[in-house]
Amino acid sequence: MKSQSTEKLLSYAGKFEICSLGLLALFAVAASGPVQATLDKAALDTAGSGAAVAETTTITPSAKSDETSKVNRPDPDWQPPVAPKVVIPSPVDPEQAKQLAEQWGVKLISLNLTSAGFMMDFRFRVLDADKALTLFDHRIKPYVVAERSNIKLPVPMAAKVGAMRPTNRGKNIKADKNYYMIFANPDRHVKRGEKVTVIIGDFKVEHLTVN
Repeated sequence: MKSQSTEKLLSYAGKFEICSLGLLALFAVAASGPVQATLDKAALDTAGSGAAVAETTTITPSAKSDETSKVNRPDPDWQPPVAPKVVIPSPVDPEQAKQLAEQWGVKLISLNLTSAGFMMDFRFRVLDADKALTLFDHRIKPYVVAERSNIKLPVPMAAKVGAMRPTNRGKNIKADKNYYMIFANPDRHVKRGEKVTVIIGDFKVEHLTVN
């Protein structure tokens, strides 16, 4: 009797286990179905949105680049503005300029205040190097006379470069070249618009206006 009861119990247990496994399998399929469907739908939505983004990114930049190229396209008729011509007035009158050119072989260009007004920049152009040699003799000490006060203002001396003026020690003075001399103006003694006289040995130019 016991063996038959045991066999029946084992038989029922086996059937129950098979049923349980079957139910579990059904539950797994039921659970995975909607999830998979949701995932498939999400994938489709993502693919669709990606295609839309791809379309947007493909079309929009080309449209913008067309607009940009239209804006940045140079005008074939455009010409650069012409710089105004700066005319520097001669520091001497035409008659005096002619006399300086014939006697000394130079043309005066300008006499300007520089270094915040503490110096004067005297510039001239050599037309004839032989006639102009006196202006470059290192033994001659140039100076400016302020006509208002009759004070002499010499060429300053720098510690390493010496006098702030060109000389002909190297035999390098040439025609058709501009040269300069720097004169001291301590305490800004000479003001803009005042008259001075430049003296370099026998070379003398009076009534020069300081700019």
